Amino acid sequence: DPKRSSGGRGGTRYFDSKVLIGTDTDSAGAGGRAFLSRYAHYVLTRAQTFGGIFNEISLAQAPAAPASKKSRSKSRAQVSKPKNPPLCEEHLKFAQMVLKAGLACTLHDGEETESTAMCVERVAADLMGLTAAVAVALKRELKKQTISEDSEELLKQWCEFYSEELLPDTKKFCKKVTGKLDAYGLYLPSRIGANLSQDLLEKGLKLGSGADEEEEEEAVEEQSEEEDKSEEKSDEGEGKVEDADASMAMRAQPSASTRDTDEYDE
Repeated sequence: DPKRSSGGRGGTRYFDSKVLIGTDTDSAGAGGRAFLSRYAHYVLTRAQTFGGIFNEISLAQAPAAPASKKSRSKSRAQVSKPKNPPLCEEHLKFAQMVLKAGLACTLHDGEETESTAMCVERVAADLMGLTAAVAVALKRELKKQTISEDSEELLKQWCEFYSEELLPDTKKFCKKVTGKLDAYGLYLPSRIGANLSQDLLEKGLKLGSGADEEEEEEAVEEQSEEEDKSEEKSDEGEGKVEDADASMAMRAQPSASTRDTDEYDE
């Protein structure tokens, strides 16, 4: 019991990974200790970022807390809104941290036991839950008829994270550990609960590209105009050179009357 421990409020860190692993130096348990270190990091990261089923991401707003009898008599229970929007920048950072810590919990040689397999099964199921929650949130946002310009860039980052990291890495992780879990009678769901259609995903990946395309078109037009002007200047210069050459040739060539006069003189 933490309350009865000798540490109490004196600074004992009950949620320190080093405290959880202990100081055992037995080489026989080195593999288990290495896995426990990675798993403890995942659990602590997970506990500090999201709730049990990622409601911070999947729900448009948090459910109302159950009201007591006294509060019911005074006022109606109000739905409490989350501190941050579901697909905010902070949640994106947290999701990346959870994914990275979870992927590190794969089983290496010498780490396979029934206990470690159960831990890996929980991590895999958790990553599948995170993937499904992100898919639900993206589907909700991308189905809106109008998306504000301020949120386009962040929403695009979420789509890139989902398509390039979260979904493929979670599938690879589950496929990699499935065989090891089967040996202990542990089985993962065959499919992730919710998914995002390819059309909506492409829509999200193209967000914010309209302004960039316009800027590129304007840059191309300006470049072509500059090239046209330079060509016109070069043509004018060549015309002037040709006129000068022609005038010099005319001056150098003697007239017919002069040639006739010279011939008669002879």
